[in-house]
Amino acid sequence: MTVTDMAIPRQLRARLRKTRRRLGFNRRSRRSVRIEEASGVRVSISSDLPHAADHATSVFEKRYLYWRDTGRFTDWGQYKRRHFTVAVGGGNTIKAQYQAMVDRLYDRVDWMAHVRFFFLEDSTGEGKWESPEHSLVMYFITPLARKLVVAHGLRNLARDMGLENGADEHAVIDALVEAMVNPINMAEAKQALAAGKKARGTRLARAEAARYEQLLRHRLGENLAFHYLISGIGKTGALGALTPYLPELRQTEPAVIAIRRKRGALRVALNRGVLVQAQRISLIVSGNLKLRALGRLEMEESKNFEETVLETPLRMLRASPEVARRVTLFADEQSLHFDETLFQYRENGKVLQNKAETREGEDERGPHILLLHGFMGLFSFASFLIRLPSAWTVSALHRGSHAKTLPETAIFPHYARVLRKAMLKIWKQGRPVPIAGHSIAGIIMDHLLLSLLDNEDAPIRPYDQLRSDDRKLVDALRASGVISLATWAPSDAPHTGSNVRNVLAYYRDKAELDYSGFERIYRQGSEQLTLQEETAVSEEDRLASLGRFLDSPLAEPVVNSFNKLMRQLMSNKTVQQRMLNVNSPYVLRLVGSRLLKTASFYGLFKEVNAALHDPAEYQRRHLKALDILLAYDIPTLSIVHQDDFLVSARRHREEHRYLVNARKEKEKVSREQDLQVTTRLLVLKRASQELPVDPLNPHLMIMATNNEGNVMAREVTAAITRFVNENLEVAIRKRRLKSIPSVRQWRAKHPLP
Repeated sequence: MTVTDMAIPRQLRARLRKTRRRLGFNRRSRRSVRIEEASGVRVSISSDLPHAADHATSVFEKRYLYWRDTGRFTDWGQYKRRHFTVAVGGGNTIKAQYQAMVDRLYDRVDWMAHVRFFFLEDSTGEGKWESPEHSLVMYFITPLARKLVVAHGLRNLARDMGLENGADEHAVIDALVEAMVNPINMAEAKQALAAGKKARGTRLARAEAARYEQLLRHRLGENLAFHYLISGIGKTGALGALTPYLPELRQTEPAVIAIRRKRGALRVALNRGVLVQAQRISLIVSGNLKLRALGRLEMEESKNFEETVLETPLRMLRASPEVARRVTLFADEQSLHFDETLFQYRENGKVLQNKAETREGEDERGPHILLLHGFMGLFSFASFLIRLPSAWTVSALHRGSHAKTLPETAIFPHYARVLRKAMLKIWKQGRPVPIAGHSIAGIIMDHLLLSLLDNEDAPIRPYDQLRSDDRKLVDALRASGVISLATWAPSDAPHTGSNVRNVLAYYRDKAELDYSGFERIYRQGSEQLTLQEETAVSEEDRLASLGRFLDSPLAEPVVNSFNKLMRQLMSNKTVQQRMLNVNSPYVLRLVGSRLLKTASFYGLFKEVNAALHDPAEYQRRHLKALDILLAYDIPTLSIVHQDDFLVSARRHREEHRYLVNARKEKEKVSREQDLQVTTRLLVLKRASQELPVDPLNPHLMIMATNNEGNVMAREVTAAITRFVNENLEVAIRKRRLKSIPSVRQWRAKHPLP
């Protein structure tokens, strides 16, 4: 009779329930929602590591119960029909899952009778090395034994395990280890290395690899497929013993291998062919050094797939949709945080600093793209920080607090100066620096272009008459181009007003839902863009009352008190978990809590007021910025959704047509595809026939606020990757830039027709 099969009298069951409550076994876990990404991999984000481990444990239990009740009857071989086989790795992160498994499943799984543990690797000993076997015994089996002793009593437990009378807790632990653990024995190889016998140590390690492989083939079958695999990941994307550029990564046939490590250490490990065969793969991830590896798993690469596996072994789990569908990532929120970099500059004699969230790239001379966020905050770029090519360095610029001290007319010119200084610093280091602005950041990019003039009303100078830094800025913009992501202009205010009226009619009169706004934005037949009467913006400042409030001495303390309340609320773990449980892709669940915990509402109100305080003047500046793009031959990519509620897709189309026609005339060509300076437009379309209930989704496409948004984010990143690489190719060919490895690699995969 096993521990879980024992018949327990009613009175004893009551005492056990009290014991379980005392030990905390009945606490309900706060579980996350798993989201299947476009890659097929399931991702679960929890507020902290214990909750991530708790969710991973619930999935483990479901898989075990499926095997126990159904799956084992069709498994290959007697061993897999009798035993639920689990391969485990090492590392600190897995210990959290061990604790959750003990707490939740100690009496729900027949551990001794059913579960058998194997190991992804073991070593002769390395610096800071902890054996996965030692970790399993110390952090899972030992606490499990103690839970069982408390719950059932030592004498009863020892009797049911077939132990001798007088057996103590250590005997229970030893019995569990003997029954459940299939170790990799590195003792002899370790002794040989300690005695200075490297060749003998290597032979012994290879012999142990062969023995372990034979054991696995006998018990699991020729494909060495475990029922379950549990592992953490390294910050470089290492999985088990498989680290970047390890030659053994090229082996795809299931095997156990011996690997030579630094300083003569040896490891015996399951190879890539074994890891991808597991029926379920559970990766538990924690810590802010893991973002790069997670990003590499998620993003579409421009290189050969096998090369990406060598660079980031975790990528092996994307080998096919069949493999990806077996993978679940259980991550805490911290694992999707980004590194922070600092841009320092001088303005009016003061040293100022602006922060940026940065994901470092692998190509030291590759592009360093600067992202400018809209009203929703820089976290709208979380998807890009993960998905843009791994060769690129990606920085999402913070606005900084200095702008809150400025008058409304100075705020956006200040933002543009910060962007300009960051661009020039990177460009002078010899790196291309594309820029991409979303939503209201279009105003910043307009002011960046206007900074090439003596003032907003000054004529556009010829390139050779520009000051030195102005020429360098134009060179940087020419090399990589300007990317506009649903960028806002003052004429979009009437567009939004039209859509608001349409939504009201939809709810009030059951009218057809339509976010397309006006049929035309600019007058037909006009060489210069001029707004139609119904889309014209007013000269008057419609936000005068907001401006007066923000100028009052009470404004900042009143708004900041709201900020403080919101941040206190977001520090509550229950609130955090509820936000993370939204049934939407992991990027939004990350964004939701971080945005509200860090946003400055006073700064947001100041920015809204600055953007809308003089709409007619800002519209004139926007049209002047288009002419600057033409004058200096700066490539452009404009991306907008056809159903954007806040930004007119028609305006973007008409401005694109204006730029294309002007460029054709300037270059003396008749066809758009013959243009030397890239001028491109991408209008995203919805997948379904019906408009979304949430009208903001199309505008927030880069946040991937639903699974359709995830697909759109991939479209956007693919378009940006192509646009930048093609521009850099031209700049390299014209010797404006030195050759860049990532550009060559991209072209190798995307040859010209």
